[in-house]
Amino acid sequence: MAQKVKLAYILSLPRSGSTVLSALLDRKKGIVSPPESSFPQVLGVIGKKERADKRWLAALYQGSTFVPTPLSLEEAAACMDGDSEEILTSLGMAVAAKLNRDPTSIRLIVWKTPRTVGMHKAPLSTSGKFVVLRRNPHNVFESQFRVAFGENNRNPYRFAVFRESYENAFARLPRDRVFEMDYDSLPDAIPLLQSFLGVENTGEWEQYTASLDMAARECSHMANVTAAFENTDPQKRANLQPEQIASLELAMKLARPLRKFLGPVRAFYDRQSMGPIRDRAREALAQSSGGQD
Repeated sequence: MAQKVKLAYILSLPRSGSTVLSALLDRKKGIVSPPESSFPQVLGVIGKKERADKRWLAALYQGSTFVPTPLSLEEAAACMDGDSEEILTSLGMAVAAKLNRDPTSIRLIVWKTPRTVGMHKAPLSTSGKFVVLRRNPHNVFESQFRVAFGENNRNPYRFAVFRESYENAFARLPRDRVFEMDYDSLPDAIPLLQSFLGVENTGEWEQYTASLDMAARECSHMANVTAAFENTDPQKRANLQPEQIASLELAMKLARPLRKFLGPVRAFYDRQSMGPIRDRAREALAQSSGGQD
């Protein structure tokens, strides 16, 4: 009897190394990591009418996937049968096939989903496990100044509250399904993580294509993620000025007691993401149908 393909979800504060972690896992035999997407979370918040329309579901998948997916809308639509676990598994296997990986060799599909971490309903409805990745907050804060989408979090107090809203979401996951790890433990912690996720460590794919290669062509800040891993965090932390560090430490100290109250804040940010996702989905559907939908 064929082995059941397992699911896993990488959760982290943005700029915490989730792309590096997914790249490290994606190299391992038996594992495939589809492009970063909020689709696992989207499945838990859409209505029955949306859920019943396979092409719309496929468009939502494309609209919630933040770097190019190798799947066309029609290829994604063919995966939209069954419950959330069946859909996410089918999508992962379809991505594996498009990347020329033997589907019979796939044992684990790793979804990288760091943007809408508070929407737990659909991921929790599956048997998948969760990987919570953390990074030195000084590094995460410093990185806000090197990417355009980090502009809003360059204020240390806003950053600290944003960070604690993620911690609020992590705290609501069932402990027995969570593997917590630090960026500084990479790559040494990968075998232990594989054991937790229930996939045997049998080495790396001899030849493979990664969806992250597509992402690197589109996003300059991801250009080195498929290269050999090197931790340069100490050098990057040196970019922060002493006054920035002092302000950040004070902000994090003040924000820490707020963590347990920040569920509504995390929910607000997550709900906000659905508007742009639906807009991109409508665009994907229109492009696929020549503007007829």
